[in-house]
Amino acid sequence: MLIPLTRIVMQKSIVILNSGWVAIRSAIIAAGLTAAVSLQGADYDSSSIEWKLDAGLESDRFEKMIEDRRKEGMRVVDFEQYRSGRATKQAAVWVKSMPSDEWDSKTALTIVEFKKANEKNLKRGYVLVDIEADRSGATLNFGGVWLKSNEGFDTEMQFGMNDLMFSNRYGEMADRGYRLIDFEAYETNGRTSYAAIWKPKKGESVRFYRGLSKNDFGTLAGKMLEQGFRLADVEGYNVDGELRFACEWEALSEKQKTEFAYHMMADEFYQRNANLMMNGFRLTDIEAYDIGRGELRYAGSWTTGEQRVEAEPIKKRSRDVFKRPQ
Repeated sequence: MLIPLTRIVMQKSIVILNSGWVAIRSAIIAAGLTAAVSLQGADYDSSSIEWKLDAGLESDRFEKMIEDRRKEGMRVVDFEQYRSGRATKQAAVWVKSMPSDEWDSKTALTIVEFKKANEKNLKRGYVLVDIEADRSGATLNFGGVWLKSNEGFDTEMQFGMNDLMFSNRYGEMADRGYRLIDFEAYETNGRTSYAAIWKPKKGESVRFYRGLSKNDFGTLAGKMLEQGFRLADVEGYNVDGELRFACEWEALSEKQKTEFAYHMMADEFYQRNANLMMNGFRLTDIEAYDIGRGELRYAGSWTTGEQRVEAEPIKKRSRDVFKRPQ
């Protein structure tokens, strides 16, 4: 199936990639929440879902958390790797997995180590569905999440792209019938580079935008919400010292509701997440980004279905889970 790349609009450094208005959501069996889910960095369905959020963890603590969550029968659906002070931190959204779910994750890898990990997982039948990159001094660290390809689906990944390379690759993948499921921006040699993951498109209606200013993002988000789309993936990054956003939107089903928020400090994110959770929403995507001088802001997307259940009661949660150590 070919996806019509109906327009590429460039204005005020905003790139709009419009891939059509088909109203059927993807149903891929993909080590997921139910037999039919949308394969994304953070996926969801319309049934009761047990979920957890961990954030602000350094590598050793995060690896221990992965072991603990596996024992609890959970899998990661959204992974975030970012700099906080002098340390690299991780955050993850987890859901209760199916008994047959198989997945793998890696953090704090060099580019060579990441390539080897990806090649190894491909040989085992796992496909990359989430990629993260951050810089620690002269070292560029990569992380990723792989899912077992039980139904023969595939994904394709490319990194190290500049602006023009990404635009060309996006058009090429659209012509081949693929859609973007994850987008990552990072700094290399003083310039912004991009990494992205695509999967075959199954008829779902999606929109992808990048190069948005903070105000542009807020305006666009309101319009997309009115048009019945949910924020599926958001990336905050810097280009020549200017904060920019990239975001993908996917059409909601009739039974779903969605909320989003961005440019929040840690306490604001905590409170927003807690309030939405109490109203039946589940966090599906989290983004931490630097606005300058090492100061972090947070963005998130929340979605409801028929019923939402959190694995850990809010009263047991630490209010400073997102905070940077003093």
